[in-house]
Amino acid sequence: MSKQTIQFNDFLAIAGVQHEGFINQLHDYLLKNGCITKMREAANGYVVSYFHKPTAKTVATYVFRKKMPMLRVYPDNMDSYLNSISDWPEEMKDAIKMGGNCSRLINPTSCNSRCLKGFDFILDGERQQKCRCHNSFTFFLNDETKPYLTEVMELEMKERTMRAI
Repeated sequence: MSKQTIQFNDFLAIAGVQHEGFINQLHDYLLKNGCITKMREAANGYVVSYFHKPTAKTVATYVFRKKMPMLRVYPDNMDSYLNSISDWPEEMKDAIKMGGNCSRLINPTSCNSRCLKGFDFILDGERQQKCRCHNSFTFFLNDETKPYLTEVMELEMKERTMRAI
């Protein structure tokens, strides 16, 4: 039996027409800035990941929770734009704070040695040590989050491009 190829339009169809413009705009931006996509099926929908070719690291991943699309961002260079994140809506900052802590930052021997360490930063006067993978930077797509997600992706790509040179 042959494996069916997932098309980007399949992902768009289940993400919903209300998110189509945002998703297409971010998709085009990331592709123009050196990213490639990988798509796969998951229990709750599709997973679409963007990898920055020059740094060989993930930039963002779309996932589905409660049948709604979410964008997980990987702000590897957040230290250069942390002030922008501190201006985000409380709902988004709360999502970061509620995300999983990075075991490797807390105790370097408690996680797989191949695991990339998470993010250590100050948000609203509190130290955060958040995991790259446990929903710390995963946000539902809605009218409030989309402008901030666009901003952080542009800031992150700018930093990755500068550091890859």
